[in-house]
Amino acid sequence: MKRASILFSLLLASILPASAADRLEQWYNLMPKDTVGVIAIKNTPELLTDWDKSNYAKFMQDDEAKRWMAPMRKDGDTPWDKFFKDTYGSGMYDTLKDYPGALASFLVIGDISQFDKNPPNVSLCEVAGKQKEIEAHKLAEVEAKKKENADVKLRTEDIGGVSVQIAALSDAADAPWILAWAVVGDVMIEANTHALMEYMIGALKNNAGDPPGAAREHLSRIGQVTNGGGDMLLYFNGVRLLDLGEQAFAAAEAKKKADGDRAAAGRAAAGGLDIFKPKMIMDMLGAQELQAFAITAELTDTQSRMDVTILHPQKPTGLLSLMRGSSNEVTLPAFIPAGILTVSVSRMDFGTVYDGLLGMIAKLGPMAMMVTMQIPQLEGQLGFKIREDLFGSLADEVIQVQDGSGTKESQVMGFKIKDADKLGGVLEGLKRYVGAGFGAFEESDYLGFKINTLKLTQTANAATEVAFCNTGKYLFISVGGQDTLNKVLGRIKDPSGPSVWDNPHVQNLLSLVPKNYSGVGVTDAGRLMNTIATAAATLESKTGAKGKAAAKKKGPGKKALAPEEAAAAAASSWFDASARPSNETFERYFGSLLSTTYSHPDSIQVHYLTTPVEAK
Repeated sequence: MKRASILFSLLLASILPASAADRLEQWYNLMPKDTVGVIAIKNTPELLTDWDKSNYAKFMQDDEAKRWMAPMRKDGDTPWDKFFKDTYGSGMYDTLKDYPGALASFLVIGDISQFDKNPPNVSLCEVAGKQKEIEAHKLAEVEAKKKENADVKLRTEDIGGVSVQIAALSDAADAPWILAWAVVGDVMIEANTHALMEYMIGALKNNAGDPPGAAREHLSRIGQVTNGGGDMLLYFNGVRLLDLGEQAFAAAEAKKKADGDRAAAGRAAAGGLDIFKPKMIMDMLGAQELQAFAITAELTDTQSRMDVTILHPQKPTGLLSLMRGSSNEVTLPAFIPAGILTVSVSRMDFGTVYDGLLGMIAKLGPMAMMVTMQIPQLEGQLGFKIREDLFGSLADEVIQVQDGSGTKESQVMGFKIKDADKLGGVLEGLKRYVGAGFGAFEESDYLGFKINTLKLTQTANAATEVAFCNTGKYLFISVGGQDTLNKVLGRIKDPSGPSVWDNPHVQNLLSLVPKNYSGVGVTDAGRLMNTIATAAATLESKTGAKGKAAAKKKGPGKKALAPEEAAAAAASSWFDASARPSNETFERYFGSLLSTTYSHPDSIQVHYLTTPVEAK
């Protein structure tokens, strides 16, 4: 779906950052009332300067990285530079260099029918001293549109006392706009409808627009949560999206009634009920509690930061309630060994989660009984109560560990034990239940710890092998090979040497974030990048061999590419698998990634922070 040019520029530039929020705050006060989404950058020159200093830009200039990414430049330009040159006459960086300040774009949807190829949007950018250059980009874009459609015409029209350049599908006054721009003071307006252009011209002239609504309140709160909102913002208005979703469901229901739903009539005749309507499901999940969703980002030469923020009412009862931690104090378990790919620790009360799920199911009304009536029957077969025995035996500390290479990975989940005797009974009941028909648990010993590995009656893939180990203090569940589980158990047995938390780089990251988190995670970002590159190269190798074998087969027609084959083809068009950068190169530029989760009274915030190894 194509958007207005400034919006697309912002999307491609959103991996970068900047400063100076006064102009954006002014523009936020002028938002049209039906704003669904916002993209904003505080200061484009600072954004480009920070990008040049960032570890991402430095990585792309590294000789090893250049050789690895050579395929994407086989025609001389990267895909994004080619797009910008074809559309605006110069590459992405050179185009953005002509923007002297803030940029903002508002997606404005009043009716669900407006979600088309070019939905209503209006964008603002500062042009002081650069109006000529920016208008040249607009004219180049019009020429690019003419190459796509020879009927595109450019004309000038006076709107609100301001000269507006309009590119439309014909010379007719009511022809649909493709894009239009005008300058009021030192601000250029770009819009694709007459109504939005007229509104924003008046709003800028009078420094007043529609009364501030929920979106303005959301942006203020997001700024408070993220300590300033970052240098780049991507925001969606959950309140408006819910309204539009309900419009879509209502329209679908009306169409169904108009067309005559024979299937529904048949169900009614048989005594059935057409119960699972979309709105009921949305209400059950608490969709109305998702007030806003935002991503903010900030890059400097010493760190890269991103925040994901979800706004909700206080004390939510839907899905969002399950994402909130049970405490803002997290103990870092010392038995997580150094060198692990990724680890996270969070506070989650499974009893509360269980109650929340049942509460959501209860919103289904009479149909909820079909689910809840099955629980006692299942508990009878298991030999234990899910809420009281299983979840009642566990504390609210949850650990997740993942390790391995791009071709062989294993995961471990750890649960702190609150009642070892009760949990022991649960595990025995589970073994009996599985042994009654699914398979059996095979017991083995590792360093004195008993590991129970599930052996199914049918052959299972080694990648999905499941095992558990009860140490008395923690219950560990392993998925995949048991290498990661063995590493964790080995460090419990012999805690000498450093843990993942003792890494100086990780220590530095932990010192930079607020401590009242309900969850914290560390990822070896350099190794993760290398793992992804390795997996892509392996996939490309396998699908390439498959492709050669398929080419030898005879027969009419061509088989569509499987998803993994399509992914491999895309990867090979951008990266040279044989020139993958070394582990040291990835580590030097990406270091470790820290993630922390905060459960505020009216929001959930996930904070991501990384610093290159050289900047630690």
